[in-house]
Amino acid sequence: MSAAEYRNVVVVCRSATGESLRSARALKDLKAVRLLGIAEELNATEELFFDGMQVASVHDAEQLIAAARTLTNRQGALNHIVTAQETLLEPVAQTREALNVPGMSSETVRRTLDKSLLKSTLRRAGITTPHDRIVTTIGDALRLVSESGFPIMLKPLKGSGALASLLIRTGAELHQALALMQPEPERPVLAEVFQYGQELCIDTITIDNEPRFYSLCCYEPSILRAIEHPEKQWTCVMPREIDDDLYREFIDQGLAAVRALSVGNAMTHLEGFISLEGRLLGFTDATLRPAGARIGPMLGFAYDMDPYRAWARVAVDGVFDGPWEREYAVGTIFLRGVGSGVIERVDGVDSVKSELAELIVDARWPQAGANKSNTYTGDGYLTLRHRDTERVKTALDFIAHTVRISYSHAETGLEWKERFQNYQQLNRPAWEVGGSQ
Repeated sequence: MSAAEYRNVVVVCRSATGESLRSARALKDLKAVRLLGIAEELNATEELFFDGMQVASVHDAEQLIAAARTLTNRQGALNHIVTAQETLLEPVAQTREALNVPGMSSETVRRTLDKSLLKSTLRRAGITTPHDRIVTTIGDALRLVSESGFPIMLKPLKGSGALASLLIRTGAELHQALALMQPEPERPVLAEVFQYGQELCIDTITIDNEPRFYSLCCYEPSILRAIEHPEKQWTCVMPREIDDDLYREFIDQGLAAVRALSVGNAMTHLEGFISLEGRLLGFTDATLRPAGARIGPMLGFAYDMDPYRAWARVAVDGVFDGPWEREYAVGTIFLRGVGSGVIERVDGVDSVKSELAELIVDARWPQAGANKSNTYTGDGYLTLRHRDTERVKTALDFIAHTVRISYSHAETGLEWKERFQNYQQLNRPAWEVGGSQ
């Protein structure tokens, strides 16, 4: 092919490792793509990118725009600029707009990622969300408490991941949290009524604003409770059967939410809660990229398809390659323990391998000698699949009661200050930090 026959596709990431590397490779494998990169680290990526630019911060739109213009001068017009990382969606959208490259607008990104704009959009469409209030002063938070009582949640409007969310049970905790977050008119936070019930998510592939595919995944316990209780080895489960009455309202309103957000061509991820009877309690968060917590790879195992290629086809070609049949139930357990410092020992590995070898389809075992990860996804994971959902759940429970991680120090837990100030780094799983995969 001549240079004129190729499409110049730019992928933006902090570094081409882990999930970012797999996403970039999927883009490169598309028909007639010449892959260009903008990253903070370009080491060992010479064979991945046809050309690349290194910047000090990929979160700075001005740096991205300058780098994209340099690539344009060197390689010609850019056809697409994409990212699979949530915190980069807005600066990437701003870069597209500055260079007149087609794709999702920054307005669409803000409408989805800003929790206040998200909820106002959903409410106008008749979709249930938990009661909340924008907080710029202690009085704003106290008004929500007077209306709904404790507990409540405090969240940055654009916080990425549950590590930026604080569960508030008392007036003393409220004052402590607000002293840390320091809300003001230019930097408000969201106070939201805490939701009891089953936390779950709906993921879609949406083309021209219409969901063409959806999948459900259930968190046990909720992600926030997993953060609050580091001794729990928490799970994500994709039941094989997702169209029963228990999930019907969640699915119907979830698909309506995606339509209301007018996302164009995107993979979407919405989180919310239902009661034990299946009544929707409300949607709490949404994003416009492949889901984290291993949900993307789990989709591949549930449907026997390549989730990275599916994302690339949506992001660049605007195409959905399904339909696919949900052949399996899939579950992932995140391996964690109480303590800090260095991993000294991992017990129960041989028993799990012996009992569940035929179910394990993906594994990252904690490694003795490694520093403990402070992320809520822990020091490793196991992913299982089977045609019977209950078999997967039983196996995950066996792992939770069998695997034990011992650390060099007994104390554990992150202070609110560490969680809130460093959540972008702490949200990076242990297997995503350092080294390519």
